[in-house]
Amino acid sequence: MAHTRPRTGQAELLSIQYLRGLAALTVLVSHTLQWPLAQMSQTLLRSGRLGVEVFFVISGFIITKVAGDGAFDRITFLKRRAWRIVPLYWGATLAVVALALLLPSLFRTTNPTALGVAESLFFIPSEAPKAPLLGVGWTLDYEIFFYLLFACLSDFASETRTFAICTLMAGLMLIGQAAPHETALEYFYTSPSLLGFALGTVLAQAHRHGLLARLARLPAWFMVAFAVELTALFFAIPATEEQSRAPLYFHLVMSAVAIAIVGGALVLESARALKPVALLHYLGDASYSVYLFHLFAVGAGWAIAHRLWPDSTAEYLSVAAATGTIALGVGLAAHHLFERPLLRMQKSRRRKAATDAAVRAAPA
Repeated sequence: MAHTRPRTGQAELLSIQYLRGLAALTVLVSHTLQWPLAQMSQTLLRSGRLGVEVFFVISGFIITKVAGDGAFDRITFLKRRAWRIVPLYWGATLAVVALALLLPSLFRTTNPTALGVAESLFFIPSEAPKAPLLGVGWTLDYEIFFYLLFACLSDFASETRTFAICTLMAGLMLIGQAAPHETALEYFYTSPSLLGFALGTVLAQAHRHGLLARLARLPAWFMVAFAVELTALFFAIPATEEQSRAPLYFHLVMSAVAIAIVGGALVLESARALKPVALLHYLGDASYSVYLFHLFAVGAGWAIAHRLWPDSTAEYLSVAAATGTIALGVGLAAHHLFERPLLRMQKSRRRKAATDAAVRAAPA
């Protein structure tokens, strides 16, 4: 079967762009408010986790759309995903290592070891030694796993690829539900956290075949009410276990909420109900940097606050607002200083490769 390159010139979806920025902000706000609390707040934990689930659904959706209708070059695909994800993540991870070695008192559980650093850099989850060392890095471990699985199915048509991904991930999750987990690695790759990616690929097929556009005929209030009811159900589920090992039904409801949010936004865009908003677009562009780097400022901000106000209950909201604002600023700075130059380098490399290919193909 002939291979095609993943599509890169598709029209941008404002709904996806906006949701990326809003999901990153949700995670940032949840971490900022949770950080100084002695006990875990289920509301904050679930809010942040829902933001992550929206990211997972968006990943499944975008990768399926970008890959196109048929087969694609898996090597080109993996190179582009690696360039997009790895350098910035490695920079954030190495910053954690440097800070943990120089200022260990700032960290609660982070104690870098050579093996832990290596596992973190190569996306191998572990409990002992701790990996990933970057607090939000566990989501990148899932992202990389999804990319590798997707690349392995590069020879298939888009619909077949989605069916295979859903079948494989459902099988892994069933194994996770039925079999004991001897290691953290076994649990990680059979976790219901895989669900968001699989459902994102299904959502992409619904979008490709015009099914979401048909839903645009429904009243907007109906879709909003449906999403609100699902969200209320998600937050009403009793907390029975630590969130990292939440039961399957928890993930099913959470993924349903994420699908309702992403799908609903796509439907609204199909109905031309979304308008260009420069700020939301910008936050979408910077969402990856904000996600990776916000915890540095959150941790530092609360550490300083506790020194100034040992009992900072009265100052909680004001300190949280200041810390969250600084954390957002750090993420935006990382976007301008590191992420955007990397993206420009990637585009330059693509243009050069395309020019070289054109020269080679030209008749002598």
